[in-house]
Amino acid sequence: MTDQQLIYFTTIVELGSFSEAAFELHISQSSISKQIMQLEDELGVKLFDRSSRKARLSRAGEYLYPDAVSALQHIDHLKASAKEMATSDKTVLNILTLPVIGHYNFYIPIQMFEDEHKDYEISFDEIEEPDMYRRMSLLDFDAAITYFNPNHTVTDAVFYPLVEDEMVVVCPEDHRFCKEEFVTPQMLDDEPVLAMQKYTIISQLYELYLKKYGSNPHIIFRGRPGTILFGAEAKKGCALTTRVHTEPIKLSHVSQIPLDPPLKGALGIMLNKQSKNKEIIGKLVATLSGYWGV
Repeated sequence: MTDQQLIYFTTIVELGSFSEAAFELHISQSSISKQIMQLEDELGVKLFDRSSRKARLSRAGEYLYPDAVSALQHIDHLKASAKEMATSDKTVLNILTLPVIGHYNFYIPIQMFEDEHKDYEISFDEIEEPDMYRRMSLLDFDAAITYFNPNHTVTDAVFYPLVEDEMVVVCPEDHRFCKEEFVTPQMLDDEPVLAMQKYTIISQLYELYLKKYGSNPHIIFRGRPGTILFGAEAKKGCALTTRVHTEPIKLSHVSQIPLDPPLKGALGIMLNKQSKNKEIIGKLVATLSGYWGV
């Protein structure tokens, strides 16, 4: 007797039909019939009245059906308990992250780390910058995947750069900038631009850069990367963002133009030096660094 046979039996009863149960369970009707016959042979009783066109329980079937339901519930409970015990032995690493890990493909090296360190499980908490700063200031994390922000330092935390992203100006293809190899800060002075939200690190890096060179663009809109990029495609203005942020978005009739002097943003991992898991987090940093050849 298998739990799968009990599932077949109870599903037939619930749906009232062998054919509907087979459809629901994605198997052929002949297969489900064969499994029920094997179950009946093992139990030594007929579970269904074969003289009826519908799946009508026999007297023995009516008697055994509640036990079958109960047995499946016990099996489910057993599996859930075993899973809970298997994971309870693992140490959970609390990783804060900006919504960028998909863009930079962090999943591959993190899976490599989990495959190598079976006693640890990584729990991601994807948040925006304001909540990230609050959680980091409270040291409510083991590590945080974030851009380096020179305006925001965290006591008892150290930042390890992993990858570098280039800031670009994304313009409609008929914009005057598209004839240029680079865009200088002076060229952006009074230029209508679409920028990321003011609280984002990318926006703050642009702000520091433009302020350094005395440039004051006319910001006509702030929003998420996708919003401002589609705005640039619709010729609302030029978008200030990064190359990586443009990659998942299918755009046409726009150009990405680098800045001169260049502006780079470092994405990396912030390690909480007070974390009780700082030693294993150090190994995670090593795995990530090795993946990107840092």
